[in-house]
Amino acid sequence: MNHVVDPESVGMSSAYLENIDRLVDSHMSENAYQGMVVLVARHGKICYHKAFGKADENVPMKTDSIFRLASMSKVPTAVAVMQLWDRGLISLADPISKYIPAFADVKVAELDNWGVVKLVPPKREITIHHLLSMTAGMTNTWWYDLFTPPNYRVVPKLYAEAGLMDDLNAPPITLESNIEKLAGLPLMSHPGEAFDYSNNSVDTLCRLVEVVSGMDFDTYLRTNIFEPLGMNETWFFPPQETWDRIAAVYWAGRDEKQQGTSPLGLGNLGPDYTFSEHKTYFSGAGGLHGTAEDYFKFAQMLLNKGELDGVRIVSRAAVEQMTSNQIGDLTNWQLTQNKWGYQLDLQDDVNAPEGSIHYLGGKGAYSWQGFFSTKFVNNPERDTVILTLTTPGFDGALPHNLRIIAAANAAVID
Repeated sequence: MNHVVDPESVGMSSAYLENIDRLVDSHMSENAYQGMVVLVARHGKICYHKAFGKADENVPMKTDSIFRLASMSKVPTAVAVMQLWDRGLISLADPISKYIPAFADVKVAELDNWGVVKLVPPKREITIHHLLSMTAGMTNTWWYDLFTPPNYRVVPKLYAEAGLMDDLNAPPITLESNIEKLAGLPLMSHPGEAFDYSNNSVDTLCRLVEVVSGMDFDTYLRTNIFEPLGMNETWFFPPQETWDRIAAVYWAGRDEKQQGTSPLGLGNLGPDYTFSEHKTYFSGAGGLHGTAEDYFKFAQMLLNKGELDGVRIVSRAAVEQMTSNQIGDLTNWQLTQNKWGYQLDLQDDVNAPEGSIHYLGGKGAYSWQGFFSTKFVNNPERDTVILTLTTPGFDGALPHNLRIIAAANAAVID
């Protein structure tokens, strides 16, 4: 484990960091969650790294407990794509059909005033930029009927009826077969015209990486990101000898483990994919598992503009693209109301957007989170990395994580 330095040596207040302990104790007394790992680093040095509560029945949480990272997997996927960009192998303006020809014939589902669906050609092709910025026109089965626009009753249903896999599952399929199926289904909107938080956009990028690199996505990440960073405890499917370190999923608000899947829209979301006998679907949208310390290495690399301990993973220019507003006047309206870069949530003002709880620490801070209440925040202005990893599904502990992130930000004293 990385050595934990004295907070004051990196301009952090020990007394203020103790507020995190008090917050976690309070949250656990209310059954908000059963266990948590918090890591805070400044100037590249960990100054707070503690485990609280339990990882499973009669198993205490430890700082090396393994978490389902869910959508925090999306950020390494974006880095993988930007590595290809760095090497000149792709352009962000390239149509995805250049690499996955089935997308050349994609259509857009439009509804007339009578609710009749008609399929029309898109005004423009889906580009790699659209996929990275969640503006490709794709959606998810699990958004079915959750939002007002009528297409949320149509396209997610077509996805589900076609057997598209875009939830937390690990069936015996591959990225290649699933994305070919996706390419035959209609879009929600014309590419570039709307933000839609979509696992399918990201898994399409994973398939792009496979096509361009000639490696399966698991091998690509391990070879080009994880091994160079020393992330030896990050996997799509954790080895069986590590299963006793995997934190169980507990329902938010009660001391009861989640067993099996639970529906959201037309999706099935649950923790069991971790132990699947099928290890062929490498979902960069939500499939990774890992420890706080491993993800810290990745996050610190981003904060360092693409480099860690003398090893460059991705260019400074690529990180600047990832951490800049890529959606203009649109927002991440389904989740945070913040701006969006390339698979990163961005705070673009001193305060969070009006009505949003997603204060990340000030202007320029960026972050992403996972379905099982995991979150990381990088703050370039304060030179901090903050990780809050806990286990309730459906982002059940997210409001509590955000309070801990605020307390960690408050501990910066120089």
